[in-house]
Amino acid sequence: MNRPIYLMSLLIFIFACEQDKSINENRLSSLIKPNFSYNQDIFNCNLVSNSSLISLESFFSKQSQKYSSSLQANDLNISILFPENNKNVDNFLISIKSNGNHTAIKNFIDEIKSDGFDNIAKCTFSIYQYKALDLSKNVNANNYSFINIEILRCSFNKGYNFGTFQIAINRYINNIKKLGMQYSASYIDINSSDSDFLWINSFYDKNYQNILLENWINQKESAEIKDEFLENTTCIDSTKYKSYKLY
Repeated sequence: MNRPIYLMSLLIFIFACEQDKSINENRLSSLIKPNFSYNQDIFNCNLVSNSSLISLESFFSKQSQKYSSSLQANDLNISILFPENNKNVDNFLISIKSNGNHTAIKNFIDEIKSDGFDNIAKCTFSIYQYKALDLSKNVNANNYSFINIEILRCSFNKGYNFGTFQIAINRYINNIKKLGMQYSASYIDINSSDSDFLWINSFYDKNYQNILLENWINQKESAEIKDEFLENTTCIDSTKYKSYKLY
């Protein structure tokens, strides 16, 4: 009779140790934070009635010289993103990368509005200065007329965080590099609890989809990395864009 009691006590002890180990691992992983290096703002915009993409392009072309000097001085990088599979484009995104310069972004918004931008498009110009970092970036975007962008809205699953996710991220980035494809990835923290984020894939090769299909999608390691991503995160949706650098 003593032996079953002893075995039960041993099982309880082992279970308690495993729980403590799991708790400690979670605590340690939660201490690993992203090394943010810039700030990112993304504004949703819609063309007003009787306006067009030609009007939008003309507006920024005419004002290019006026805006560029102050934007360069304040280290603002501005791009415009159009939905990829939409023949009748009436909505787009304005992306602004900065080094925490809230005032410079506000001044730029005020300036384009005073120059009549509201007659062309309406945007939700709420400045949040999300913290961001490039997970992989070895490409000079200035060498390309446009970039294929995929934006995923994601959140960490319960018990998971950037620390637990980092191993899967590193494994993914290392494998993508082996494809020899021009690619970069960015991580953007979009709330103060560190649970919700944007993952942005940037593909510079026009035939990137063929490269992925032929050399990545059906590989065993690809499936394993996908499972690791799903274990750590849940992504709500993804949208593809063509991104053009303005300034």
